[in-house]
Amino acid sequence: MSAFKDKVIWITGASSGIGEALALELAKREARLILSARREDELKRVAKETKLPELDIMVLPFDLKDTSNASALAAQIMNKFGRIDILINNGGYSQRSEAIATDEKNERELMEVNYFA
Repeated sequence: MSAFKDKVIWITGASSGIGEALALELAKREARLILSARREDELKRVAKETKLPELDIMVLPFDLKDTSNASALAAQIMNKFGRIDILINNGGYSQRSEAIATDEKNERELMEVNYFA
């Protein structure tokens, strides 16, 4: 029996990369998943690929640049699943330029998402 069976797991950054891979692997282990990221269409694609029944998966678009609605999103999860057992803070982004060429606005956005969110 999997240690993740029936655990409610919220994954941010679930639309690609490590977050997507985690979602697919945890689905195989019979976890119940909440998938969050900015790109809802990609979240829906990942949700479909997990092959989990609708009862066990939730697509919840969430832009980590604006965490003001995090409590409302958590309430939606509580309404569906009644709990959150594990939160995987995988969401983030990078600036593909030299630090010296990155303006303060971009640096602040990076810190807001990658550190504070």
